[in-house]
Amino acid sequence: MQTTIHQFNRVAEEYDFVNTLLNDYSFFMNNLPVQTGRALDVGCGSGILVNELSAHFGEVIGIDISDEMLEIATVKRQPSNTTYLNMDAENLVLVGKFDFIVSRTTFHHLNDIPKVIRQLQTLLNDGGKLVILDNVSERETPPAYVYVAGAVIEFIPHIRKFGFRNAVRIFNHQTSRSWLEHVTSDKYKSEQQYHELYRRLLPDCRLQKMGWAMGIVWEKQ
Repeated sequence: MQTTIHQFNRVAEEYDFVNTLLNDYSFFMNNLPVQTGRALDVGCGSGILVNELSAHFGEVIGIDISDEMLEIATVKRQPSNTTYLNMDAENLVLVGKFDFIVSRTTFHHLNDIPKVIRQLQTLLNDGGKLVILDNVSERETPPAYVYVAGAVIEFIPHIRKFGFRNAVRIFNHQTSRSWLEHVTSDKYKSEQQYHELYRRLLPDCRLQKMGWAMGIVWEKQ
């Protein structure tokens, strides 16, 4: 976990820039619960999703292990109904329950997913939803050239969409030594592993494959 903290601290500013441009949070917005009192973002990074949720919930809490990410979040994205906490997802210390708990590209960093799921289940109100989006790959740890090739393929489309200067900045981040060191240390689950694990932990959950990601939606009855 300390390695992950160090890696994210090193890339925080560029990670925030790239994710502000590229990330699509529609999966979370399309699965909002009926009750909109409190929301929790596990692994909130620089607060992009927290900021989106703040327009829909009375209170939103974002937790992350990277001080650099949280500093960006507090400076750029802290409406009055949001709070950011430096907290490990595997050791949650939170007061009260939530109507919506979300997590984006965080669960593959966890050592004990069943433990975290159990904690999150206890933190959900009845009728609340747990929505997870995380990387899926048939290869547990893709090599660096896969990410570099992806950055090359996306470069021209990014120029058309974001302009040359922004496309270069995205490319430089995606092919930087710091970022490649991070992604080549990640370990992803296959689609079959997702179904085996989450259908056991979250009965009646819905799983949705979306390219590089697997989405999981579970409602507490």
